[in-house]
Amino acid sequence: MNKWGLRFIKLLGYLVVAAAIAFGVDVYRNNNVPTTLPDELTLTSLAGEPLSIAKMSEEEPVLLYFWATWCPVCPTVSPTVDWLSDDYTVISVALRSGHDKKVSAYLQSNQLDFTTINDDRGQISRLFNVGVTPTILIINNHKVTSATSGFTSPPGILARLWLSKF
Repeated sequence: MNKWGLRFIKLLGYLVVAAAIAFGVDVYRNNNVPTTLPDELTLTSLAGEPLSIAKMSEEEPVLLYFWATWCPVCPTVSPTVDWLSDDYTVISVALRSGHDKKVSAYLQSNQLDFTTINDDRGQISRLFNVGVTPTILIINNHKVTSATSGFTSPPGILARLWLSKF
């Protein structure tokens, strides 16, 4: 095998190890996330719209995105989530970020159009056992199929959405 072939195999090995470590960290950070959603859980968006995430997940996977105005990593993940909201069902939860007007102003100033629920007291995040922002849960047919916290790349989120269908 030539020098470039060996470098490619070595790089592939590093990528596999990095992916395994990232997966392990996700499992550790999110091991308390519930595996199924209660049917009766209905949340209200900033626009006053009632949302049943479990019901919504019967038709297609739902990306549930926990973020905060004070989160230093969220500004790098939020634009990707917003972009995905054009083609996927995205519900975001603003965690302890202030009153509705403050959250709405933040969304507008950052040009974020995803559907948002204000979790000003942290009740929703406690229900899902989420303590780290950003956290992304993929929910399909009432089940949490993926949970990840921290920076997540666009291909990583797309892969989780795609894999949730199997």
